[in-house]
Amino acid sequence: MLNKMKELWALGAFAKKQSVRMQRKLMLYWMSIILVIFTAVLFLLAITGTFSRDDEQFHEVMALHLKNTQDNLESHLDHLTAQSLNLSKELSREIEGVLAREGILIQELNDDPERLLQLQEIMYPLVSATLQTANCNGAYAILNATINTGLDEAEYSRSGIYLRYSNLSASSPVTPTVVYFRGIPNIASEKNLELHNRWSLEFDINQIPNCRALMNTPTERPAERYFWSRRINLKDTWESAMLLCVPLVGSNEEIYGICGVELSSLYFQFSYPTEEGEFGSAITVLAPIKDNRLLLSEGLVGSINGTYLQGQESFTIHQGHYYNEYNTGSERYIGLHRTISISKKETDGTTWAVAVLIPQESYAAYTAGVQQIWIIAAIILLFILLAFSFFLTRRFVRPITESLKRLQQEELMEPGMSSGISELDELADFLNTRVKNQRLEQGNLPPNITELFDQFIDRKNLLTVAERNILRYYIDGYEIADIPELAFISMSTVRKHNRNIYEKLGVASRDELMLYIDLLRRCGRIHELF
Repeated sequence: MLNKMKELWALGAFAKKQSVRMQRKLMLYWMSIILVIFTAVLFLLAITGTFSRDDEQFHEVMALHLKNTQDNLESHLDHLTAQSLNLSKELSREIEGVLAREGILIQELNDDPERLLQLQEIMYPLVSATLQTANCNGAYAILNATINTGLDEAEYSRSGIYLRYSNLSASSPVTPTVVYFRGIPNIASEKNLELHNRWSLEFDINQIPNCRALMNTPTERPAERYFWSRRINLKDTWESAMLLCVPLVGSNEEIYGICGVELSSLYFQFSYPTEEGEFGSAITVLAPIKDNRLLLSEGLVGSINGTYLQGQESFTIHQGHYYNEYNTGSERYIGLHRTISISKKETDGTTWAVAVLIPQESYAAYTAGVQQIWIIAAIILLFILLAFSFFLTRRFVRPITESLKRLQQEELMEPGMSSGISELDELADFLNTRVKNQRLEQGNLPPNITELFDQFIDRKNLLTVAERNILRYYIDGYEIADIPELAFISMSTVRKHNRNIYEKLGVASRDELMLYIDLLRRCGRIHELF
């Protein structure tokens, strides 16, 4: 390894000794400057967060989307809650009126099909009106009584009426068919309603979490005790739904039963479709959070088109700066969530959240595309800068090379001609002077030169004796540093005499003085200065 380093060092030293064309050197110089500027620009873009702007932009878009979704969902649920509370109020008044006229308690309706049918006939218009006006796909009312207490399942079986929409579809979500899901079939016959293919006479309240506790706990106001159940599977069907449970309360705080509305998984999907955006397909989720896990299997999920989501996942939440990661172990989604209060009193300590999620691979594809655009743009910019450096190099070097070529061919530059480079123009003037001097030696004096020499020689009479001595030293080839010792004077005196000599002879510097001396010597007139 050490030998290799020595070889590289020797190679570098050898390269430094080699002659390199001016154009190539200048090109390397421009390229070095451009690469430094290019690197500095990339560094500034990096530290200002330009390259990480995708995450910030994603956060802004998802935060706005989450806010709009939360507002829509809260408004939706609040509207359903208000209609269910009104349904509870109307049903409670009707039930209490019937019980008061009959002089019986709600428990005395057990094993009394006729009175239960009478109550259901009274309840039907109110439940049907709620279904027709509410933004839901089912409405129900359950009485705290059963037709047959002798059955094995009588403890969990309760009489009531349950109307649902069937044949829901995205193409026609507002004109579904009303079916009779639970209740005494006489009402379905009277109202020309089709029985659900999984119709049952009574409700199994064991399928509704906390339903029995709500029925058995006296309360003064329904608005203090309502809640949304977790997503449950509707018995004997492939469907699942969340139920809003509101108590039916008499004036004496007696609980007659419960009522409410249904939001099925299918209905929720139609109500909250996938929103396509630049980052991917955004999914709406309403689900409980427990132990830092988002439980989709117990909540509702909007349309999942364009994703691999099944709606049964349990996501582990990893908090991030711009967004959160939701991981099942095999699938990853990113997005944001906020807690939301959907029940007046959480009966089991459940915390609900609304979330908007997109597949992580969709976002990764988007960021990869943006990075590719940045890379292509950087490469194009680099090529443009390199081409610009090549153009500048050519433009700068061309007049130099052309002038050097003329000088090599001993072509005198005409008066007024300029290469644009002051140093090069000075070199050309110097070489032109030498060419003229050579011609002088050959006896080819250009016009007006003789007159110029005559004037210079005549002005020598203006010099003092001391000044003439110093001029003689210069003619003999001595340097200015030699004069003080030869003339036995100080350097300051020499400089003073020099100024006087220059002024009297009409020259600007010692170099110009020596040029005249050299030209006169070449012309054979140097003796005229003595």
